[in-house]
Amino acid sequence: MNSRFSENLKKIRKDHNLSQEQLADELGVSRQAISKWEQAVAYPEMDKIIALCDKFNVNIDDLLHKDIKEVKKEEESKKELNKYIEDILKFITDTVNLFSNMNFKSKIKCLFEQVIIILILALISTIIFSGILAPLFSNILSFLPSQINVFICNILNSLLILFCIVTSLIVLTHIFKTRYLDYYDKLKKDIVNDNNDNKQEIEINVDQKNKILFKKNENKIIIRDPRHSEYGFIHGLFKLIIGIIKFFALSFALLIGLVLICFSILLILSFLLYKTGIFFIGLLVSISASIVISMIILLVVLNFVFNRKNDKKKMITSFISALMIFGIGCGLILVGSLNFEILDANQKMLTSGQVELEMNKDILINAYNNDVTYIEEDIDNIRVEYKINKYCQLHLYQFNNNNIEMEARCSNFFPLLKQFIKNINNKKIIPFNNEIQDIVIYASKENINIIKDNLQKHYDMEKRYYDIVDYYEKKIEELENEIAKYDSKMYDYEEKILDLNMQIEEYKRQLNDE
Repeated sequence: MNSRFSENLKKIRKDHNLSQEQLADELGVSRQAISKWEQAVAYPEMDKIIALCDKFNVNIDDLLHKDIKEVKKEEESKKELNKYIEDILKFITDTVNLFSNMNFKSKIKCLFEQVIIILILALISTIIFSGILAPLFSNILSFLPSQINVFICNILNSLLILFCIVTSLIVLTHIFKTRYLDYYDKLKKDIVNDNNDNKQEIEINVDQKNKILFKKNENKIIIRDPRHSEYGFIHGLFKLIIGIIKFFALSFALLIGLVLICFSILLILSFLLYKTGIFFIGLLVSISASIVISMIILLVVLNFVFNRKNDKKKMITSFISALMIFGIGCGLILVGSLNFEILDANQKMLTSGQVELEMNKDILINAYNNDVTYIEEDIDNIRVEYKINKYCQLHLYQFNNNNIEMEARCSNFFPLLKQFIKNINNKKIIPFNNEIQDIVIYASKENINIIKDNLQKHYDMEKRYYDIVDYYEKKIEELENEIAKYDSKMYDYEEKILDLNMQIEEYKRQLNDE
């Protein structure tokens, strides 16, 4: 006979609080038959086995051949696992539904509150871990050799960090569920209970200051919930951060205002280029579109600062239209610029000049690597002739009474701008050249040789200077690398010293014990 069946039958009968007589009545057999089955003296017919399986909701193979206790434990484990999975999926589903049914401001507040809670939990975990437990572990395990001590401490620290993360996650999830998901379930039940109400808006007075307002819009609940607000300190911190953001937004608005003023000035100046045809039209269109874009951005920022609503549809439509117009304007500028002629700086832009310098044996004339022509002439001093842009002036910088540097300075902005506009209207682009050109030095042969020698000495001195600088920079780099090597060795030696000190302490303790 099958002893497994008899044990399973006895087990499931007692689990269901049935006597042998009660089970016999339900199966239509005698009490003695049930007793014989449980004692493995007799074996039931197949129809009775099927009836037992149907009554106790067990599998025939499990009833006849397996330990019903183990089967029940496996089923309970599977049910618990399935329940955990269902709870996790329900949590995710409820969270998604909650966020999809919250207005934008409520979403921002909820996310901000979770971030603050995470930071607080992280701060608490850091204080407990770094300030208490980590030093405690290190002190408790100080009797171990250093390598074993470090190894065990690293394992304990890793486990502690994992514990802090899991605990913080559980706390965060519980707070979120308590403050939002449970409350959201309550709101949904209230809406279902009031489903027969045909009003478009329902107001539920909570107290004199707060109320909960729901809107039914296409079977979707939009939650605006002052009563279930964030914690007091989070609300204050949220206001502080919003105030800081608004301050920076206002500063950005001032910057946009300055940009708007600049674009307005450019719009007026663009009429000076009316002779350029398509180029002028494209410039006018693109600057106008830029003004509109700046105004839209400025309005959005100011409405955010002063808590005013934006007409989103009009704003978005205007912004996209302005971008399209700006693109059209840039295209017209590109088409119009194809007719422009790019010329080299011609001689009409240059003017001639000369300057006389007093000769001395240490004189050094530096023209910033421009080509210089030397012409012998029977004069005592030095005469320098040059050509320069007619809107610029020559400036001589004299150092130590003998080092003379020549530089062009162009300070006549308005005549230069006028010439530039004239060239653009004539569809010509002439690069602006502010370098000193065609430098000619007139001096006696002896003085020319002195000037050349002094200049060559200057170049040689500069070269030696930069060579010395390069040499010492390389030496500094080599010494820094050496320092890094010795720092690494010093760290290793400190570790070895620590190990040796611990061995000494160990030997002393053993000596005292003996």
